[in-house]
Amino acid sequence: MIPAGEHPAPANLMRFLIVDESSEFRRMLATMLRTRWPAAQVDESDPRRNGNPAAALAREGCDAVLLDARPAGADGLAWLAEIRKDPNAPPVVLLAEQGDTNIAIQAMKAGAADFLRKTSLTPQRLARALEDAMREQEIRRKEVTGTHTPFARTAPIDPRRIGLPLPGAPVSIAGYRTLRMIGEGGMAQVYLAERIADGLQLVLKVLDPGLRGNQTFLRRFKREYKLLALIENEYVARIYDYGFSGDHPYIAMEYLPGGTLAARIQEGMSSLAALRLTSQIAKALDAIHSQGVVHRDLKPQNIMFRDSGRPVIVDFGLAKDVDSTTNLTRHGEIMATPRYMSPEQCMGKPADARSDLYSLGAIFYEMIAGHKLFGDEGPAGLVYQHVHGEIPLLPAHLSGYQTIIDRLLAKNPDDRFQSARELFATIAV
Repeated sequence: MIPAGEHPAPANLMRFLIVDESSEFRRMLATMLRTRWPAAQVDESDPRRNGNPAAALAREGCDAVLLDARPAGADGLAWLAEIRKDPNAPPVVLLAEQGDTNIAIQAMKAGAADFLRKTSLTPQRLARALEDAMREQEIRRKEVTGTHTPFARTAPIDPRRIGLPLPGAPVSIAGYRTLRMIGEGGMAQVYLAERIADGLQLVLKVLDPGLRGNQTFLRRFKREYKLLALIENEYVARIYDYGFSGDHPYIAMEYLPGGTLAARIQEGMSSLAALRLTSQIAKALDAIHSQGVVHRDLKPQNIMFRDSGRPVIVDFGLAKDVDSTTNLTRHGEIMATPRYMSPEQCMGKPADARSDLYSLGAIFYEMIAGHKLFGDEGPAGLVYQHVHGEIPLLPAHLSGYQTIIDRLLAKNPDDRFQSARELFATIAV
């Protein structure tokens, strides 16, 4: 959601246009909109009487349009394309009856900000779709005008709302003040911290003190820094500083206030929102893979969001530089998360970029189906299913995505998309 105080326009200036021939449905949408924006101006248009609103929008403008996918029996995609010809056109959310999800990819390619089914609308889902659409529109506007700063300073936050109080004495790292503990893994603790010199709030990933003498873990920790340093991309977490000597080897990286993809999946999302996120993650993977890096542990918990709403890949602790001859895991050792592992990882075989695409396929399935791939299987069962199990069929109303799922989750890497760039080109706007 857009953080407080960062809406594209003040609430009392918000203006929406609803284009649908059902007056009853228009009134229902207007009520939903005013649940989120009580003072917003909501205009209604009957497409049988008024036709395509493209010309009127060019004259009058608004913050977002809600457009029926079959306005007065016409082709909503054609109307959408006409609206989007104007570079200043507002974002358009396409609305369709149950079962029209097959046009989601075409809707995104035509310029739809989102695609929602009328039968599953709620005020919360509608508001989320519109907020995301307007935020993305603002980012694109700034990119066009050159005022967008992809790597902006981390927004100040209230530390009391983040993580847990520090257990015991604060970790002492010169130049930083640790504020809260926000995570703990097998080899490191993660803290919200403040850089003393300028007050920048960031994340300190600190190697577990018990492991600082373990050269294998220390080399893995150093390698994570090295790999992150190679990649400067708005979809990849950026680092500010590092230190590998002393009692607390650490990496200082940006704080991402938008939470994790795991949390967003729990909230529920539209199929088009899932598709758009998948295309953005594919773009991030392309940046990673172009540097010869394979992540090897892609999962919803390792995908976070900037305050701009852009997804960011984090946690490269298991990543591998494919040009490196160094192997910090034993042959056949499984260290990734079984839920999202590729078949080749499950069998202890070398994993290349196509392994990350399998993991992305498991994530995409979870986003659109609303439940995890292979259900409640335990670790051993998941490994078996990844290697031998049938790819699940999506429900009928999501069947338009089955081809993408089948290619991402193919058991044989040769049958998958061969690169993140190929995936991105297939599904991106």
